[in-house]
Amino acid sequence: MGYVRYVGYVRAAAMTAAAVATTVALVGGGGVARAADGELVPYPGPDAVVWISEHTGSGGLVSSGLNARLGTEIAVACEGGGSVEVGFEASGTPGSVPVTFTLECPAGAVARRTVQLGDGLSGSFGVQVTASDGGIRWGLAVLQPE
Repeated sequence: MGYVRYVGYVRAAAMTAAAVATTVALVGGGGVARAADGELVPYPGPDAVVWISEHTGSGGLVSSGLNARLGTEIAVACEGGGSVEVGFEASGTPGSVPVTFTLECPAGAVARRTVQLGDGLSGSFGVQVTASDGGIRWGLAVLQPE
């Protein structure tokens, strides 16, 4: 049985208790799958704000804890013969523009893409992944490298 992992920690004393007590909610169709050949997105280390090693079908997450002093990026991987449309919105950052991109997911191989989301994002955010087919496997990590 697969699972979703949330990786979060306090990067600065100024982070609020709400950010530390972040809840991640996995939503959408499809079950969580664990591949015999390994995770689509291996553990990204301490730079991860959130990490989903793999999921099958459409889904998403909501979280908080982005630090405005660090740049933010999202890394996505998928496979299965179709595509995923990924949407990122930093709802905790006034004036930020939602980012949407599509990743083609080949059958029998893994496609990977990292998108720089910029500096100055803080607080809460959401990610929505819409798979073109219920059998598409994907994983992601939202990162703030120091």
